[in-house]
Amino acid sequence: MPHVTVQVIRLVDNPKASTRDFERVIVQDAALASKVLRMANSAYYGGNGRITTISRAIAMLGINTIRTIVMSLSFHAMVHARQRRSRFNRQEYWRHSLATAIAGRVLARLKRSKWDEEIFLAGLLHDIGKLIADQFLPEEMDVFIARSAEMTLGTVEDLLNLETKTLGTTHVELGEYAAQKWNLPEAIRVGIAYHHHPDRVKGEHYEVAALVHAANCLVNQAEIGVLVPGIQHEIEPGVKEFLAIPEEQYEPIRLVVAKEVIEAQSTFGIT
Repeated sequence: MPHVTVQVIRLVDNPKASTRDFERVIVQDAALASKVLRMANSAYYGGNGRITTISRAIAMLGINTIRTIVMSLSFHAMVHARQRRSRFNRQEYWRHSLATAIAGRVLARLKRSKWDEEIFLAGLLHDIGKLIADQFLPEEMDVFIARSAEMTLGTVEDLLNLETKTLGTTHVELGEYAAQKWNLPEAIRVGIAYHHHPDRVKGEHYEVAALVHAANCLVNQAEIGVLVPGIQHEIEPGVKEFLAIPEEQYEPIRLVVAKEVIEAQSTFGIT
């Protein structure tokens, strides 16, 4: 995680941090500051060209939204950094990550959740362990992708078992480790660590894990950025009960997400 991004995360958790503190950190990276202003002025965030400084962006959008923008930009840079030739399709991986974040935000709005920004970021980073595996376990990751294409993997548990056999760990465990190392807020860490098993979460952060889980399932069902085909991604019964969304509304939600992904990539200037 880039140093500036880590500093922004820490400032969000510091009740004594001021707008000037955030501005001072972000402008350390001129390229990042420029991108933050561009995104803050996009139709997606409603700036409409009125935001000319980082301090004004913070004042209009709030520190949590600025954190989301900074982390989204940093994550995109990590995904699209120069890489070796591999079987891992980073473009599709980015589309899947962005779609899960957007689906999570859509569900959060329906639930009127106070965790909407955390759900967006946990959705964006839910599969960060796969990116880490491609970076630091490249040969093993190639073997995993090759075997997953050859085998019939019906469930998420099949997928996790194959990861353990070929990588020695799972993308969930790697993601949880990274979230801890980066000192991400607990709500985001829980969303990453339990996006496949939200039923294991107790307390207020269950909502984050549940909505990231549901978002990931909806995106896989819509086949947006699917890296391993054939896996049955079904929303857990307990999560469906928690969401209380009529069955006939899931398909319209999937269509809305697919449309928003296209708009988001264009609006953010990120493809």
